Amino acid sequence: MGAEVCELPPGWEPVPLGMLLDDIVGGGTPSKSVPEYFQGSIPLMTVKDMKVSRPSQTGFNITEAALADSSAKVVPADTIIIATRMGLGKVVRPKMATAINQDLKALFPKEALDKSFLEQWLLSAASKIEAMGTGTTVKGIRLNQIRELEFVLPPINEQRRIVDKIETLFADLDKGEETLRAVQKQLVRYRQSVLKAAVTGELTADWRAENGAAEWRKITLGELAEFLTSGSRGWAKYYSQRGDIFVRAQNIKYDRLDLSDIAYVSLPQKSEGTRTRLKVGDLLITITGANVTKSALVEKDIGTAYVSQHVALFRCTDQVDPEFLYWFVVADYGGRKQLEDYAYGAGKPGLNLQNIKDVKLDLPPLPEQREIVQRIKRLLTSQESLAAELVRQERAANALRQSILKDAFAGKLVPQDPADEPASALLARIKASAPKAVKRSVRKAST
Repeated sequence: MGAEVCELPPGWEPVPLGMLLDDIVGGGTPSKSVPEYFQGSIPLMTVKDMKVSRPSQTGFNITEAALADSSAKVVPADTIIIATRMGLGKVVRPKMATAINQDLKALFPKEALDKSFLEQWLLSAASKIEAMGTGTTVKGIRLNQIRELEFVLPPINEQRRIVDKIETLFADLDKGEETLRAVQKQLVRYRQSVLKAAVTGELTADWRAENGAAEWRKITLGELAEFLTSGSRGWAKYYSQRGDIFVRAQNIKYDRLDLSDIAYVSLPQKSEGTRTRLKVGDLLITITGANVTKSALVEKDIGTAYVSQHVALFRCTDQVDPEFLYWFVVADYGGRKQLEDYAYGAGKPGLNLQNIKDVKLDLPPLPEQREIVQRIKRLLTSQESLAAELVRQERAANALRQSILKDAFAGKLVPQDPADEPASALLARIKASAPKAVKRSVRKAST
């Protein structure tokens, strides 16, 4: 990853990140075939737990025996943890001591590097770290790639001033975003109450009474699938500046098809990937990664488009209206909860095609499905518009955060102080003490 700063501020020094780390600790996941491993008191952090910067708990607690089985270690509270596979580039500093799974690494900076400064730098570099990932099913980076990241080290006092300024500016942004989140939660609750009424039959109870509609029948998604597949692997070699649309998990993270950030592919006519060409009415479901279970409907012709290996393509039979099926899948009381249970049942977010087939639903007759869709649209029209505006404001806040971080690590956020000890002196001390081993408080499983 190339450094963006051409002319360094006074006292700053370029250095590989590994020179500023005492240690990097990897994680592990206990065997999923031993259920009692997940009935202990030791938190196990996965990518799913990285939704906040200071998590105080995780979704799973494991036992000492599970630690031994997975060769995992417990890292102290406030340790910097970075995702190096699933959720590549995400960073957290948990409030509690925790074990970490194999998708995560714990970083221990030397005294020359302020921990908060490193955390903010990693957050600013998240997109670049993600772009460095390699692999087919899930992209990841190796330990040596972390060590070789090009870092620019300021004087330690300036690091702390930069962190103080970032935290002050971010605190103001946090207040605005807190208001946005509160409104979003209200919208989500309203939306889910409408969808619950839709998939349970409450929304159209009067319609059934007036029209003498047939009973709903119990069925599975597999019985409604005309075609179900996931995207092909090995798309990297087909990426291009223009061409056919390539739908990735991030394009459906808001439960709708969002093509504001488009990738393109140029695919040979006889390529295996052509089987995933999209049609109007296709339902897309994220099957791996942080956005697992997020779904979208292809509502209109978007031209030639394919899906990545992280997305399942569900094409339904004429027994079901595609829009009704979409609303069922994103309803907590409908498909969403079932899919989440499958995805997180063993500690690692992921779905297979059989999981999707196994989702159960009560299916109304087609005329009632269409009536349900129309009523949902009427009830959610204003909600959808407001939700889209909140997403726009959220993106603007994120862009401002990135602008603040860019200035911070270019030496433009706070003034330099000539009295600060230069980073070159810090590096000299590091080199002088290099042979000395540093003992870290990382706990292994008891024997």
